[in-house]
This record gives sequence, structure tokens and C-alpha cells, in this order.
Amino acid sequence: MVWWAVAPLYPRSRVQDKTSYFSDGRLYGCPDMQDAEGFDRSENGLVSLRCETWAGFLFANFAETGPGLMDQLGDLPERMASHRLDRMRCTWTMEITAECNWKLVLENAMETYHTGTVHRDSIGAQTQRAFPTQGDWLCMQVLSRTSVGSLDHAIPPFNPIEGLDDDAREGTYFTILHPLTQFAVAQDCMWWLNIRPLTVSRSVIEIGGCFPETTVALPDFAARSRPYQDRWERVAREDVGILEDHQYALGSALFRPGPLSGRDDMVHAAGRWTIERLLNGG
Repeated sequence: MVWWAVAPLYPRSRVQDKTSYFSDGRLYGCPDMQDAEGFDRSENGLVSLRCETWAGFLFANFAETGPGLMDQLGDLPERMASHRLDRMRCTWTMEITAECNWKLVLENAMETYHTGTVHRDSIGAQTQRAFPTQGDWLCMQVLSRTSVGSLDHAIPPFNPIEGLDDDAREGTYFTILHPLTQFAVAQDCMWWLNIRPLTVSRSVIEIGGCFPETTVALPDFAARSRPYQDRWERVAREDVGILEDHQYALGSALFRPGPLSGRDDMVHAAGRWTIERLLNGG
């Protein structure tokens, strides 16, 4: 069982019912259960999960044993080192419910074949290059010497992060952290997608944006960061629109899978990873 990202480590409000728990998961309060036959407070706490952190992100694993998080991440920390993700802060999140399966979302996020048509009026056509990876993750880069994190050319993007290495300056890394997470890491920011499957044809896409601490501290940060948020939401909704049509088409009795293009190398790699896990039992 692999690790999956739960959330960035930042405060959130939570709506709770009358049942309550201690911070370690033990049951604290459970109204009207005093007369329930066989009820044992010590046996009805929260389910425990393995959790580890990296660069301010929390990852969980349903398996009690197995490789640790850093084994799965492999050389991802090295690839992203010059971006210093641990010095970024999450400033914005949103959720979109999509009537499509989780696999379609991540496949779409790892190819530029569709961008010139689906995103013709937003990000437009893009080109990509792939990077070999070690660990359970995939990586490609959308080539652009300026940040693709914003669509508003009237407001200049934030300055690039100081000390980016040669590869990082060439564009934005798009990744899959198998099985359900994507980090998109640009020259001046990063955003992430965390997919929560609900059914075989329905998913929740959680999107969040992060910026360097020094950028967040700028007096005009709120105004200058708004085009980034607008871009992330607009492009995500454009993708969801076409993916929901795709999911509908998959249900046709006449559906037949077609070949992949040479620009779908990451889609092929993601599919192979999933098939291998299914054949090997997880």
C-alpha cells in the first residue's frame, strides 16, 4: 500500500457532532451510549493510520507495515530541492466534485495533448518533456521560462524563487505521487491536486496553492495572488467539463479504447503503474 497526501499542515475549521475524541484518537464523549450492551469506550476510538510528513505535507498509509514515505518519494525531494517547498505556505484551497473517476483526473493532468483545444482560451497549447524518476512517482515538465501559474498578463507574476537549478528554471514540474496526488511546481509557486474517489465514476478534487514565505509577506500579495487562484480554478473547471464527457462516453456499449499518442507517455506510465499494482494485489 502506497502513501497518499492528506493535506498541507495548516489550521482548518471542522464541524463536529456531539461525539468527541481525544487528540490521540481515544473516544472522549459519546452521548446516550451508557446503556448500550457491550459498549466499551476503549474499543470505539478513531481508526489509527500511519502518518508521515514531508515539506509541510501530511501523508497517510492504510497499511500498518511496509516501506516508509521517503521510499515512495524516492528522488522527488532532490528534484524539488531548489524550490524549497518546506518554506512555502498554503494560502488558498477549494474543492470541485467531478462526475468522473480519479484515474481520468490524473491522466489528464499529466499530458499536454489536450491543452491547445480544451484550454484554447486560457493556458493554450503547451509542450512537455519527461524526467525519469526513482520511487513511486512520475514527473514531466511543461516548458516555459516564465511561470504558468497565472493567466493575467496585466499583473506581472511574482519573481522566481532564488537559487532555482537549471532544470527548474525551464518550466513547471507536473507530477503524480501515486496513486491520488499531484504536485505542480512552477518557478514562483506550487499548487496541488488531491483526488478523493467517491464511486467508480465520481471524485472530489481538492486544489490548493502555495507560495514562498517571502512572497506571502509582500504588502500587495493578496491582489497579486488572485490571478493565480483564478487560473487554478478556471483550468480545473475546464478539465472537469471534458472529463465528465469522457466518463459518460466510457459507459457506452460501443466504447473501444484507442491508441495513445507520443505525447501521452505519462498517461501510459500511470496506467502501467495501476495495472502492476492490481496484478500484484496492491
